[in-house]
Amino acid sequence: MIITDTYIQSHRHVFSEIPDLERCLYVLQVWQKNEPSTSPYKFMKPYMLQEQARTWVEQNILPNITGEIIPMDTKPEKRKDKYARLERLALDNPYKEFTTQELVDVSGLSSQTLVTWIRANGYFRAVKRGIWEARNPKDDRKA
Repeated sequence: MIITDTYIQSHRHVFSEIPDLERCLYVLQVWQKNEPSTSPYKFMKPYMLQEQARTWVEQNILPNITGEIIPMDTKPEKRKDKYARLERLALDNPYKEFTTQELVDVSGLSSQTLVTWIRANGYFRAVKRGIWEARNPKDDRKA
């Protein structure tokens, strides 16, 4: 669905009930023209739109545009959480071999970041190119 000026005018009956809604729809129109691959919530945030208008748009407009309702408070995953997933994988599966791609899929890190982290930590050991063996660094230090 594309937000056009006619679409905005067709919702004029709701504007009196919800303050800032017309402005919110025009902001969405700019988002759709300029940055449709980004999050509409992040795009609307600097405009300081009223909560009631954002909520109405979230429930009535965005599902038609994006296909699903994405929660507004969704935060990006932190890198330390991705590293913790790798550590847990290594501790739960000692001596099991993983490919770089499998580790990328589990962690969500890029392959370059993943390899840099693996070389700096003792949770995985290189077996051969692209194959990593899970290790427990504490057990390795004791031995």
